[in-house]
Amino acid sequence: MQISLTASEAEALGRTTARERRAATWRRYRAMQLLAQGQTPRQVAAALGCCLSSVYNWATRWQQQAQPDLHDHARAGRPRRLEPVDEQQLEALLTSDPQAHGLLATGWTVPLVQTQLAQTGVLVSEHTLRRALHRLGWHWKRPRYQLGRPDPDYAHKKGQWWHR
Repeated sequence: MQISLTASEAEALGRTTARERRAATWRRYRAMQLLAQGQTPRQVAAALGCCLSSVYNWATRWQQQAQPDLHDHARAGRPRRLEPVDEQQLEALLTSDPQAHGLLATGWTVPLVQTQLAQTGVLVSEHTLRRALHRLGWHWKRPRYQLGRPDPDYAHKKGQWWHR
């Protein structure tokens, strides 16, 4: 497979390769440079440490596009473990009191939420649950300790102390 470039195209490819910061994209542009210099796809794959099929795929993509772009494109990725229905159940659980569910806790923790969801048939790891909480906008904060029954005369006493 041969890539032919004019002098201006080779110069533009060289500038693009030099500016590229992502290693994967840089490797693709460098492969096009090596192919344009006359190296075989097998030599390019060996020089860049990649598969021979990758070199062929990049070269095909390069030749098919009018404005060659070898950047990564967005991918769908793995589907989420928590369905939207499960996320609604999670939201409802977080807005309720743990004591209403028979737990001896005053606030929710990830293990408690995980246990409650498991009882309803939703099995997720702690990591998945933390990602879901972050995505839904929930944040964990350390509890602030406060007196249970403040002194009714506290403001008066404090005022007398400072106004002597």
